[in-house]
Amino acid sequence: MTRIADAARDFVAGRGIAVTGVSREPTSHGGNIVYARLRERGYDVFAVNPNATTLEGDTAYPDLRSIPAEFGVDMVDIFRRSEAVPAIVDEAMAGLFRLRTI
Repeated sequence: MTRIADAARDFVAGRGIAVTGVSREPTSHGGNIVYARLRERGYDVFAVNPNATTLEGDTAYPDLRSIPAEFGVDMVDIFRRSEAVPAIVDEAMAGLFRLRTI
């Protein structure tokens, strides 16, 4: 059986993280704070927002499938309204990304 500490370590070992819901208004949304903190800590982060081509000075992607596969997304953080979540989860689970689970 996997110990919780080991599972947590393995979970955060993923370096590529897509952050959905990064806002064009950096101070107005929690997704931007998480995106910036992950980037500061050396993660490869990918901003996802269908209404922007750049966010926080980086390339933004309209959806998960637009992130080039060679970038190696290991997990997805979702900062969207609850009604948008099922479609994002379906997209991630469609085999487009390798997600880690505990």
